[in-house]
Amino acid sequence: MLWYAGVAALGKFPEEPASTSQPACSTPQQSQPWTEVVARRQRGVLRKFSPPPFNLSNRYSVLADSNVADPAHAIPLPPQHRSAEQSRPTAPPPKPPAPRRVARERPRHPPSSTRPVAVLVGSSMVRHVTLPRSETWCLPGARVEDVQTRVPEVVEQHPTASTIVVHVGSNDIRLQQSEKLKSDFTSLIQTILATGKKCIVSGPIPSVCFSDMQFSRVRQLHAWLVGHCSRERVPFVDNFGSFWRRRSLFARDGQHLNRAGASLLASNLELALEAHHTPR
Repeated sequence: MLWYAGVAALGKFPEEPASTSQPACSTPQQSQPWTEVVARRQRGVLRKFSPPPFNLSNRYSVLADSNVADPAHAIPLPPQHRSAEQSRPTAPPPKPPAPRRVARERPRHPPSSTRPVAVLVGSSMVRHVTLPRSETWCLPGARVEDVQTRVPEVVEQHPTASTIVVHVGSNDIRLQQSEKLKSDFTSLIQTILATGKKCIVSGPIPSVCFSDMQFSRVRQLHAWLVGHCSRERVPFVDNFGSFWRRRSLFARDGQHLNRAGASLLASNLELALEAHHTPR
């Protein structure tokens, strides 16, 4: 009341401060104690970093001037400083493969004459084949190249023979090297003709145990031999149709000929010898 009376005596009231807009909220607003400051990065020129200079030198330059190219003057390294390749023992060089040598099977039947006029050379397919006034050379497991290496020996042991009959190729078909087989046959025929002897090629026999692929290769070889022998004017014995699908002509293994099959092959070869005027 005293304050009011004093104000009334002065004749005026103190001015009220200007009202500020307050949010309509019963809770009083508290001031924020933190201030958000955004720092901006100044743009400037990047400085290049230059490494401190190093003094480089080769401590082993003395060794580089020495004559280390000569193995006699080279200093051997201790075992702990050797690399794995240097410490590994060197293997000896591989030996060249030994030449293939197929032994001749002893003839089951003695030759009909001491002076044969023909020699039959082939694989185990000719084991039981005998021809008049001829000798049979059976080489079990022989390939075309094996028969070629035995041609000089055959000519030397049988100087009176005027004809060499070859029956080979069944063991080569299993290798599935058609181009090599053709090349080997070409070399075999040329080797026989170069000796001054006549050459008769006995065609391949389609075995009943061959797979479809092997049968296809036999048929291709047969067709190629027919054309090649015709161009070289070399007699060719066609055995394909005589033995195709005839199980009774083969042994139990289905690969080799039995007595009946050997007799049929001998008949085909004998007819070829007679057709080309071989003296008997």
